[in-house]
Amino acid sequence: MSEPVLDVAQVVPQAVGGIRSHVRSLVPRLESLDVRSVVFGPDGDLLDGGAVVRVPIPARIRSTGWAAAVRVLRGDLGEARVVHAHGLKAAWVADRARGSRPLVVTVHNLPLPAADGRPRRLAERVAASVLARADRLVAPSAAVLDALPAALRVRAEVVLPVVDVATPTRSAADVRSELGVPAAAPLVVVVARLHRQKGLDVLARAWPTIRRSSSECRLVVVGDGPERAVVERTLGSLDGVLLAGARSPATDVIAAADLTLVTSRWEAVPLVLVESVVLGTPAVSTDVGAARALLGEPGLGAIVPVGDDAAVAAAVLEQLRVGVRASRPAGRRSRPEWPRSLRPEPLVERLAEIYRELA
Repeated sequence: MSEPVLDVAQVVPQAVGGIRSHVRSLVPRLESLDVRSVVFGPDGDLLDGGAVVRVPIPARIRSTGWAAAVRVLRGDLGEARVVHAHGLKAAWVADRARGSRPLVVTVHNLPLPAADGRPRRLAERVAASVLARADRLVAPSAAVLDALPAALRVRAEVVLPVVDVATPTRSAADVRSELGVPAAAPLVVVVARLHRQKGLDVLARAWPTIRRSSSECRLVVVGDGPERAVVERTLGSLDGVLLAGARSPATDVIAAADLTLVTSRWEAVPLVLVESVVLGTPAVSTDVGAARALLGEPGLGAIVPVGDDAAVAAAVLEQLRVGVRASRPAGRRSRPEWPRSLRPEPLVERLAEIYRELA
């Protein structure tokens, strides 16, 4: 006997990267479990071909638009019996609009360091208020769970984000030819938003060391963002580096690489690492979010300290050396192959169970 259909409001902020990919993958899979989602947020293009109810959730804590967002969401929740907010900004609006409905909050990230202490303190107060009032908390990694206050962990659990990994559609030879990378050259790929968070300044310091030891090595950076001009000056001007701009999906480039690299200062679940593990491309990552869990099995890659350019260079060179010795490219996967911990079905089922426990 199937479960009755359960209506859930998915509240999403201005989303790029992980949150966007997670919600896009989650919603259709929940439908197969008789959980019907209505997505609310400021981005009308969030879902491919799916409707999003527009709610003007501000992108910044210091904004005058919060009351309007609460008012709009409160008027549109309709038959939703559970509200699931993705991220702290969405949670603040959802909490004030939900009425008596239970609230699930996925804590995609806790308040992040800022140049000015005051916005960070304000964000911390908002986070503390929202998280204390939520009925259930979902952490996308053990690192985020461990960072929560002890009193909140009794209502929290780790459920990794649901992510679709696109099957590569082009051969490695074709991708390398387009990028101007010789077939035999070691290829390191970074897929990242061009933002301070991604630590590309650390990579710019590490790359000359890598090139001195591996003069044929090439670096391709896939992505765009607010610091493109800075990245062009510091990283794009170095020998052997190509800034390839945004590409969606990036799986063709990841599958063609000898190594993917993450130099982020903070993350919850670096999606490029998920893609790398699923596609069989080794990776080097800073010790952020779920990186240690994703690369924990032998042969998947290496973890380095955040901000340590010497460690980044050493790990990249060692992984490339091991990769050549093991002839890793021959073992690349032509289609996604999910390890047990990342299979989407159990993750979606657990979220559906949480909704029904609360409804």
